This record gives sequence, C-alpha cells and structure tokens, in this order.
Amino acid sequence: MSEIEEPSDVPPPANVQVQIPEPHADVMYTDTAYVYFTPVGFTLDFAQLTPQVGLTRVVTRVGMSPAHLKLLVQALASNLERYEAQFGVVAVTPQMVAQHARGQQPLGFQPPHPADPPG
Repeated sequence: MSEIEEPSDVPPPANVQVQIPEPHADVMYTDTAYVYFTPVGFTLDFAQLTPQVGLTRVVTRVGMSPAHLKLLVQALASNLERYEAQFGVVAVTPQMVAQHARGQQPLGFQPPHPADPPG
C-alpha cells in the first residue's frame, strides 16, 4: 500500500477555535436535503418539509468545492459510524428510501420544454 504524500505548501493541522456568531447560534432543524452540482462545485439546500400543506421550505444553502464535499462526506460517515457504535444502528426503512428518492426534484421554476406550448 502506498503512502499519501501531503503537499509541502499545506501547513500542519492546528487546533482551531470555532466561534458561532449570535445570529447563527440557533440550531436549524432540517428533514430534507437537496444536492446539486456543476463542474466547479456543489450546492446543498437544507429544508423543512411541512406535509400538511405540501410545502418544503429551504432554511439554508451551502456551497462548496468538490474536494470539500468529499471531505464532508468522509467526516459524516466517520461520525455516523461512531454514533452507531455508541447508540445502535440507525434504522432506515424502504419507505424512507423511496420518499428520499422522490424528494430529489429541483426546487424552483424549470425552463419550459421546447415542445411545450407557450403560456
């Protein structure tokens, strides 16, 4: 197995202090996430579903580079693994998977299809 060499221009990791400004101190619950990408980056829309009125409201949007998204995916997988080791396996039902698959529709307006009549 080969070793991964770190580029020489990357400083060694250091302890980082995280400050959360007051307007961002509240935790925003989200039960829906949409992921979009272009050749240069990803956009993650986190939303709250209100099934009674059939409304999904985006509560925050996050943009990041493909490299940062990959690092985020690795961090999430690692944390989920540690969570399940401590609290048990997180159950995901086939119905939840199906609902998630249906939820991957873009938000907002779509350009009309060329074959659609105007108006």
